[in-house]
Amino acid sequence: MQRSPPSPSLITQRDHFGGGSLSSDTSKFHKSKKSAAVLKHAIINSYATPFGSKTGSTSKNNRVSFIDGYAGPGRYEDGSEGSGAMLLRKAKELAAMSRPRKVELHFVEDDEETVAKLRAVVEAEAEDVEYTITDGDISKHLPVLLDAVKDIPVFVYLDPCGLPIPLEEVAAIFDRPSGPGTSATEVLINLTASLRRFAGMLYSDKAVENSLKKLDAVCGGAWWRAAWLEKCPTKDASEDQKMAAELAVVEGYADKLRENAGALGTWIIDVRPRAGLKPLYYLVFATRSIHGMVTFGECASKGLEHWRKYHAEVAAEDDLFGSAADWEEAWRAEEKKLSAQWVDTLADRITGELAKGHAFKIIDRSEQILGDDLVGLVRTMHFRAAINKVLAAGKTTTDPKGVADVYNLLITPA
Repeated sequence: MQRSPPSPSLITQRDHFGGGSLSSDTSKFHKSKKSAAVLKHAIINSYATPFGSKTGSTSKNNRVSFIDGYAGPGRYEDGSEGSGAMLLRKAKELAAMSRPRKVELHFVEDDEETVAKLRAVVEAEAEDVEYTITDGDISKHLPVLLDAVKDIPVFVYLDPCGLPIPLEEVAAIFDRPSGPGTSATEVLINLTASLRRFAGMLYSDKAVENSLKKLDAVCGGAWWRAAWLEKCPTKDASEDQKMAAELAVVEGYADKLRENAGALGTWIIDVRPRAGLKPLYYLVFATRSIHGMVTFGECASKGLEHWRKYHAEVAAEDDLFGSAADWEEAWRAEEKKLSAQWVDTLADRITGELAKGHAFKIIDRSEQILGDDLVGLVRTMHFRAAINKVLAAGKTTTDPKGVADVYNLLITPA
C-alpha cells in the first residue's frame, strides 16, 4: 500500500479524520445528526457537485445518477439533513446550473417505518427531481438499479448501520464499460468498526463459524482472519494491537475492492470522535478515475475543515466561561495558523525536490511532498500558496497563477 495521494498508479489512500459516535440503535441514530455523520455528510455535500458537474458534462443528455443504498429517513427528527435531503438539494442545485445536469436519485431503505418518513421528505422536497424509492434490501435491488443507470455516471453511497453488503456485490457495481468515453463509476462505503466484535470470535472455542462467514462475505474471503491474528494474536492484546489489526483488515478490504472492481484507486478515511481516540468507522471510496481521486481528496479536506468547525462550536457551547460568543473568530484564527504551517511544510518539501535539479509535477511526487502528515489535510489552495512561496524565494520559475490543476503543473528549478 502506498500512503500517497493521487498518482497515475493503483493506490490506496488513507486519512486520519475525526467523527463521532455511531449508534447501533437506529431509532436513536435518526433523532439528530451525530458528529459521526457530520464528516461523511460534509464530504458528500462537497463531492456531489463536482461529480455531477464534471461527469455530467459529457454524459448522455447530461444525466447523472446517485444511488443511496441505506437511505434512512431523509432528515433527522431535529430537521437537519440526512443523505436523502442533501442529495435532493444537490440535484436541484445541479439542475439550476447554467449548463444543467439532470440528476436521477435512487433511494433504498428496508425499514418500513423509516421508508414512510423518507417518502414524506422526498415527496415534499423533490419538486422536479427524478427519483425512485425502493422498500427492501439493497443486495436484492442494486442489480436492477445499476441496470437502470448503465449508460450514465453513477455514484453509489452505502452507509449501513451494521455490516455492509458482500464485497463481490460492491465490486459488481464496477461491472460497467471503462476507459475513455465511458460513464464514471464511484462508490463510497461505510465499513463499520464493529468488525472487532466479529474478530473476537476468532479466540472462541464455541461454534461461531456461521457468524464469521458473514464477515468473510463482506471482506471477499477469509483472508481477514489471518490479517487480524497477525497483528492481534490473543484476545488479551493491547489497544494498539487491536487498532493495528483493524486497520490491516480495512486496508486489505480496500485492496481487495480495488483489485476486484478494476478501480484505479481507493481512499480510506478513519473517522474518530476526537484526535487520539480509536476509529468508530471507516469510509472507503473507490473510483476508476484519477480525476475522481484528486477531487475526492479536495472534498475530504473541506469535509475535515467543516468537522473542525462543528466541534469548535460544540466546545464553545459547552464552555461555562463565556467563550461561546467569539468561538468562530477563534476557530478562524486556528485555521489560519494550521494553513500557514501546512504551506510552510509543503514549500520546504517542494524546495527539496527542486534541489535535485529536475522539473516535476506534484502528482508524480505526492508521497515525497505530502508524506503521511499532510494527506487529506491540504488541497489546491495550500499547494498554490506553497508554490508561490517557493517562487518568491527564487527557487522556481513556475508561477501557479491562473492554473486550475496544480497537481499536474510542471514545477521547474530556477
